[in-house]
Amino acid sequence: MPLPLKPLPTVERWDCHQCGICCRGSIVPLSDEDLARLKAQKWEEHPEMAGTPIIQRDSWLGRDYRLAHRPDGSCVFLLPDGLCRIHKELGFDAKPLVCRMFPLQVVPRDGVAILTIRRACPSAAADKGRPVAEQLDFAKKLARERGLTDQQVQPPPIKAGESRGWPVARKLLETLHRLLVDERYPPVRRLVHALIFCRLLERAKTAALDDGKLGDLFKVLESSVADEVGNLFSERQAPSPAATVIFRQIAAEYVRLHPRYHVQPSWTQRLKLAWTAWKLVRGRGELPRLHPKFPVATFEQLEQPLGLLDASLYQPFVRFIETTSESWSYAIANRSGWSVVESLRQLAITYPIGLWLLRWASAGRELALADVLDIVTALDRGQGYAPLAGTQERQRLRVLAGMDELTRLVAWYGR
Repeated sequence: MPLPLKPLPTVERWDCHQCGICCRGSIVPLSDEDLARLKAQKWEEHPEMAGTPIIQRDSWLGRDYRLAHRPDGSCVFLLPDGLCRIHKELGFDAKPLVCRMFPLQVVPRDGVAILTIRRACPSAAADKGRPVAEQLDFAKKLARERGLTDQQVQPPPIKAGESRGWPVARKLLETLHRLLVDERYPPVRRLVHALIFCRLLERAKTAALDDGKLGDLFKVLESSVADEVGNLFSERQAPSPAATVIFRQIAAEYVRLHPRYHVQPSWTQRLKLAWTAWKLVRGRGELPRLHPKFPVATFEQLEQPLGLLDASLYQPFVRFIETTSESWSYAIANRSGWSVVESLRQLAITYPIGLWLLRWASAGRELALADVLDIVTALDRGQGYAPLAGTQERQRLRVLAGMDELTRLVAWYGR
């Protein structure tokens, strides 16, 4: 029996405003039904599409296909006015399912599926549009078509090497969410509390505890994390050089996901990326020109405090973390085999990375809301980006956690 589909209790808003961002640099996988639909549309006979490949293999040896891109990274069906040619000429239902669904996201859980939004869309990042609850019937129709609510998923491990059933996983995810939305503290402090909770849980000998006692432990840790912060915020010590190198390597992956950045597949680009990697390890002088839209800046500039920003500039970051936490998408979607503790660390590090990128994007000028929305778009894209969900990223986070540097990174770049 299909899972019931419900929106988040927190009101999220979205409507398409035809910015075309989702049609630039995004990978659109195609199902067999999508491929059959595109073939029946006979784009090879269209006067403006003749000779233009509309699909391509996802990999050389793979059997999966995706929509083709132009050299600039945009979808072959994107028109200059920001509209989709398929939609404009054949109607909404003629598009691939991923295009029809985005940025709505279905997250199957235990006994229910949650409808939320991907903030990889600038309008979603800005909560601009109708409440998502008003789009529930539309989402149910698309979910049935793809079987997105046909069955619940297995619970993620609570920490590396330890799996429990949904009752324990639910308690853990709900506890972390409470910490991340606790309005008694600013967002940066909430993230530190969640990271400390995960550190204490990871170090605790929990394998011998039954589910009830483990739930009691969650309550004890939740009530004690505020006392574990110590002088982290009063002293604001810079992270170690080794931690800073790892942090910048992770941040570089997010720069590649910026909505106005496109990596050309060429040997020149590969050499440029190798040079960039060396510059990031060295960490001195001018930053590499990873992004043509970013101003010239130095590594030293990105270590300076941002100062107190207007609340409207923090809000998209906060909403991204809070709704991702409430939907549990960070722990369930796209990171197969990761534990809740590992996934929380990945979510938490997006905040200092976002503020680091904000320093870079606005170097030498005043910050604008558009800068924030672009960066939140990149952070959300990271939720489904393979290099940020694989073995290397998992190892980076383990090293940072083992060095006790994650909380220091959050506090340092949150200045």
